[in-house]
Amino acid sequence: MTRHDPHIYPGRYVTCVHNPDRALCRRNDGQSGPSLPDCQPLRCRNVALSAENTDHLRAALEAHDRELARADQLAPFVRHRLQTRRQELADFLTETAVTGPDTMTETP
Repeated sequence: MTRHDPHIYPGRYVTCVHNPDRALCRRNDGQSGPSLPDCQPLRCRNVALSAENTDHLRAALEAHDRELARADQLAPFVRHRLQTRRQELADFLTETAVTGPDTMTETP
């Protein structure tokens, strides 16, 4: 820990526990920390989720569902991208539900 102290960057949708060795958002400007515009939260191993983060992700999923309810009014490309993004988000929430913030493991 003394050589690679974790740097924690709380965000609305995810919390980044930045480890540059496994980051997908590497910076090219010589600065330390994540490159937030290049964040890939659904793929990055630096992501940690709080209960609040999970709530925001679920709200985003619900917003996608509302938009897709009127899919006939969307351009085909936009509809396809929204469906893809919605599925990625749903899969991510399903994967993290088993080990997510709401799951507690007790040790005897």
